[in-house]
Amino acid sequence: MYQCKNCGHSQPKWTGQCPKCSDWNTLKEAPEAEQKVGKIQTAGKARTISGLLDRASGETPRYAIRSRELSNVLGGGIVPGSFVLLSGEPGIGKSTLTLQIADWFASGEQSALYVSAEENIEQISSRALRMGIKNENIRILCESVFEHILETIGSDDSELVILDSISMFQTLSMDTNSGSTSLIRSMAEVLMQLAKRSQKTIIVIGHVTKDGSISGPKTLEHLVDTVLFLEGSRHESYRILRSLKNRFGPTDEIGLFEMTEQGLIDILNPGKEFVQSERQGLIGSALAMTMEGTRPLIVEIEALTTYTKFGFPKRSSRGMPGGKLDLVLAILSKYTDAKLENYDVFANVGRGLSLSEPGIDLALAAAVLSSRKNIPLGDTLFIGELSLTGTIKRVSSMEKRIDEARKLGFVKIVCAPFGSKKTKVEGLKIVSSVQELGKWFGPRKGAEEGKE
Repeated sequence: MYQCKNCGHSQPKWTGQCPKCSDWNTLKEAPEAEQKVGKIQTAGKARTISGLLDRASGETPRYAIRSRELSNVLGGGIVPGSFVLLSGEPGIGKSTLTLQIADWFASGEQSALYVSAEENIEQISSRALRMGIKNENIRILCESVFEHILETIGSDDSELVILDSISMFQTLSMDTNSGSTSLIRSMAEVLMQLAKRSQKTIIVIGHVTKDGSISGPKTLEHLVDTVLFLEGSRHESYRILRSLKNRFGPTDEIGLFEMTEQGLIDILNPGKEFVQSERQGLIGSALAMTMEGTRPLIVEIEALTTYTKFGFPKRSSRGMPGGKLDLVLAILSKYTDAKLENYDVFANVGRGLSLSEPGIDLALAAAVLSSRKNIPLGDTLFIGELSLTGTIKRVSSMEKRIDEARKLGFVKIVCAPFGSKKTKVEGLKIVSSVQELGKWFGPRKGAEEGKE
C-alpha cells in the first residue's frame, strides 16, 4: 500500500499526485495493515451504570482571570481540564493574547507553561518585556518534537499549558509533514486525553486557511472543548474574540479588545467606539444598532451613489455580503422613487467591521437614499430588516437595542414595528414599509452629476 504523508490517504498503486489532498510526491510505500475479518467477540465486561444526576454539581469549577472580556467569552473563567483552540488571521495577535492569558492566569499561586515551536526564548522574552509582563510563574519551552513536549508537560506542575502552534509540531512516530491533517488529528486526540487525565487546561493555537477557516479541519474543532476566534483589521486597533464552540459556557458572547504596545486591553464600554464623533452634514452615512453576541453596538453604514459612465452600473460592498447590497438596491428600486438603475453604488461598514445580520438592512437602505437624495441623517439610528415584499420587519432583541441607544444619548430612532409600549416614546419613529421610508426622505435636494 502507498500512503500519503500529508493526509493519510492509502491506495494500492503509486501515483505522482495524491487524489485526496492533491499534493505531489507525498505517496510513500507502507506495509499493509492486517485486517481482522469476522464477527465481534463477546468478551467485554459489564460496567456500572450511573444515574443522570448522581454526580451533578452546582457550578463548573473555574480559574479566575483578570480580563473581564475573556472571562465573559469563556463563560466565567478557565475550566480545569479543558482543551481550547485559539485561531485567527496571521499577525492578528494570537501569540500576544496567549502570553497575556498566561500572565492573567498565573497571577497567584498558579503557574503556566508556554510551549513555542515558532519562536525562540529571546523573542518571547523580548515581547513579554515590551508588554510589561514580569511574571515569575510563567515558564517557557521552545520545542517542536511532540513526544518531548508530552514528557515535559507530564513532569511539570503547571495548571495551564499553551502550545504555539499545533501546525508546527513534528512527531517521531509518524512519517508525515508538519501541519498535515492526520498528524494534527492524532496530536489533538492525545492532548485531549492528557487534559482530561491530568486536569491541566491546554490552549493550542491553530492557523487559518486562505478562505479564513480554521486550518486542519473541522475534525480539530470537533475534538476540542472550546473554539475561540480572534478577528479584526490590521489597520484598526480593535480586536474581537468570538466563541464558536464552548462546552462550558455560551457561544453568543464576544470580547472586545484594543491592541496597544502593552498588548490587548479590555474595551468594557464600547459606546460610540466604532462611530466617528462629528457627523453633522454627512451625506450617505447612517447609524445602525447591531448585536455582537448579547452586546449591542453602534456601527456606521456608509453608501456612495454616482452616475455610471459605463453600460452596466457597478455594485461594490466592503464589510458586508455583496448579496445584501444587491438585495437592498432591488427593493429600493421597486418600492421607492430612487432611480438606481444607472448609478454605481458603493457600500461600506465603518472601522473595518464585518457584518451580515439582517438588522443593518434599514440603515443600509437609509444610507443609499441619503447619498442619492443628498439628505444628511445626522445622529438618527436605524433598526430593521427589509423584506422582499417591501415591508420592514423587526429583528431580534429590539427592545434591548433601543434601551442601549437611549443610554448612549440617541434621541431619533427609526425602526420597524415591534409591538411594545415603548413605541410611543418621544423621538421613536415607526416605519412599516419601504414606501413609507422613501416618503420620509422626501424629494431629492441639490444637484447631482449625470442624467436623470
